[in-house]
Amino acid sequence: MNKRKILGYIVWLVAFLVPLQYSIVSTDGVSNTVGVVSFTVLVVLVFLGYYLVDSADDGGGKAHAHGN
Repeated sequence: MNKRKILGYIVWLVAFLVPLQYSIVSTDGVSNTVGVVSFTVLVVLVFLGYYLVDSADDGGGKAHAHGN
């Protein structure tokens, strides 16, 4: 595993631990603004983690050059 893939997994972990509490789970005593901002951060971090994990080079540079 390289650094990009590990960083992507860490971003996913943060995405599901930090803002999930206020955006989806805990709705009592939380204003709408905090919920919307937390949900937006959740979505951005999920896609950022996907980008980092998907774009990580596994050392198989010839895997994409298959002739098509």
